Amino acid sequence: MTIRAPPRKEKERQAMRAVFSNLEDAYEAGYADGMADIRKRYRSRQEKKARRWYYIKQKLYGVALLIATVFAVWVLDGDTTIAIITVPLGVSCLFSKEMLIVDKYYWEHEDEREVKERGADFRVIRRDR
Repeated sequence: MTIRAPPRKEKERQAMRAVFSNLEDAYEAGYADGMADIRKRYRSRQEKKARRWYYIKQKLYGVALLIATVFAVWVLDGDTTIAIITVPLGVSCLFSKEMLIVDKYYWEHEDEREVKERGADFRVIRRDR
């Protein structure tokens, strides 16, 4: 007998139930407000998960780059010229808290990066003029 995974929508429902085991609080606050709060908490949980996976992937890229450096030096019979570029890149990927890998998550959070770098959202200021 094999056990099959539930359909995708059912997995999402189970995740929602896990986050909000007691939905009575949502109904007491008013159905619309409660459901909006549930969606907000669910999205924030998903966002934390996506952010964690982004940084895990970045660290794995750093490790892979360092391993590739060792392999390249071995193949090139001790010529460590390639290490001048790959070792600093690998180490920075491993230990940096900045977003270094440009992918979908990076571009989705470009606005947050700009606000963090500049300290303010200048597009809002320009819009108000």
